[in-house]
Amino acid sequence: MKKYTFVTALLLLAGCDITTETLQPPTVQDIEMCQQRIVVKTNYKVTAMSDNSLDNKSKDNRGWVYVNYQKDNNRGYLKFRCNAAYVEVWAAGAAMWTSL
Repeated sequence: MKKYTFVTALLLLAGCDITTETLQPPTVQDIEMCQQRIVVKTNYKVTAMSDNSLDNKSKDNRGWVYVNYQKDNNRGYLKFRCNAAYVEVWAAGAAMWTSL
């Protein structure tokens, strides 16, 4: 117990902030890569896609890239998200993310 107290005190004295957020919002390249991965999996047009800036800016969603797809004839949006391993679509009826 003394060891952990000493290490914690040392980190605090050294100015180490262990709560610092290391993940940043996605870059333009991240968004474009996610769009390309969605196109490969779904054959949807990239021109009908846009970044979901609200979800992309949220600290709770770091590590994911969020993209909206505008359905034909303005029938609403499909929400997609990508990370290094997955491409997922929001299944509104089931209220969950589904992997493609």
